[in-house]
Amino acid sequence: MQVILLEKMQKLGGLGDEVTVKSGFGRNFLVPTGKALPATKKNREVFEARRAELEAAAAKLLSEAEQRKQKLVAAGDVNIMANAGIEGKLFGSVSAGDIADALNESGADIMRNEVRLPTGPLRHTGEYDIDVQLHSDIVVSVKVAIKSEAQLQAQAEAEESNKARIAALEEAEAIAKAQEDA
Repeated sequence: MQVILLEKMQKLGGLGDEVTVKSGFGRNFLVPTGKALPATKKNREVFEARRAELEAAAAKLLSEAEQRKQKLVAAGDVNIMANAGIEGKLFGSVSAGDIADALNESGADIMRNEVRLPTGPLRHTGEYDIDVQLHSDIVVSVKVAIKSEAQLQAQAEAEESNKARIAALEEAEAIAKAQEDA
């Protein structure tokens, strides 16, 4: 099926491009959502009459995405607390909605469907670089750190035991030095 794109679409083409797509994709998604018109002679004339209007709308969307990008960069990295075992496996998962909510609390203005998780929901603690696609031309990488209370508690206990071990070694060295002097 030949269609005329009314907006830039990633992996398809830009505004005004005539592309061939599968019939179901064209009939069921592109045309009903207003992203494309069937490529007929009449629709080509309609598109050419509206070209300036559509280009202005595309430029406006791009400028709005640039402003949202500034907010997202200002929001910075995100820390998410989740329930997990000591080994780091989450009880559940962290989804795109959870990441979007955390970013919005930090001052960003994004929607859940703009967060890109190519491997699906995150199921382990750690740091992840997540892409947020605000526009087909604007993709921002955000660092998301997932931590669990059990893991933080285990780290704190390990640090305490390490400090106690160092203190015991220092005390043992002090006693040995005192015995050598005596």
